[in-house]
Amino acid sequence: MDLLSRDFYTLKIDDVPSVAVLPIDHRLASQKQIRISQLKHERFLQVADTCAPGYNQRASQLCRRFGKFRPRFAPVRAFESIAESLAISGNEDAISLNPMFVRHLKIPNVVMVSIADKGATWNVLVARQRGKTAAPIRALIDALGLKSRTSS
Repeated sequence: MDLLSRDFYTLKIDDVPSVAVLPIDHRLASQKQIRISQLKHERFLQVADTCAPGYNQRASQLCRRFGKFRPRFAPVRAFESIAESLAISGNEDAISLNPMFVRHLKIPNVVMVSIADKGATWNVLVARQRGKTAAPIRALIDALGLKSRTSS
């Protein structure tokens, strides 16, 4: 959130639990839930900041806090969408941590396993540029009933 605070006002909508995206043949792929500490010796998908700003930082925070380790990132080619990044996990044998809302995506060769660690969450934010707020953004904030919680 600090990354956005210089140029944007941010509004936190919710905290979303995490899932691990694993190659389909991964040793933990059949589990219903896993702990982040079980991922200590894995290669993690490294995401360019131009594709998903702050992703690597958040994944590192989760690994340090809940697993007591620093993730070993594997750089991969740039991608255009979340779905493409998840497919890379299956093809490059690198795992990733993601917000649970990616579960609806049907990606070949990967499984998504819930993270059991309480508090291993992702913030869902609405960001708006400082200055004049466009009418659609204002309408969204009003519809969510969160106008009074806007941070600066």
